[in-house]
Amino acid sequence: MNVELIEKAAQIVGDNQLLVNIVSKRVQQLNHGSDPYIVTTPEMQCGDIALTEIIEGKITWREMTPEEFAASRGEAQDIDPVAELAQSAAPAEPDTLTITPDL
Repeated sequence: MNVELIEKAAQIVGDNQLLVNIVSKRVQQLNHGSDPYIVTTPEMQCGDIALTEIIEGKITWREMTPEEFAASRGEAQDIDPVAELAQSAAPAEPDTLTITPDL
């Protein structure tokens, strides 16, 4: 991967561990057939494509809420109206990362 791209993307993301996770997830998507959101050249590797997408603002990321995380794992949650009301008053602690295109 291009060091210059890594440095630029790190400034945008702000957290190196999060950057690694975002790039890893996007590289996995590209390796499984997803189309790049940027114009690429033959010498660009998947990591360079992912970093360039971050730099150009073509992808965004957010962390899943606990409810989204449970749903993605197929877990049923018992709904407690009081707890649900308390959660809506306080910001939820996110558990996992979701990468989506920002077209």
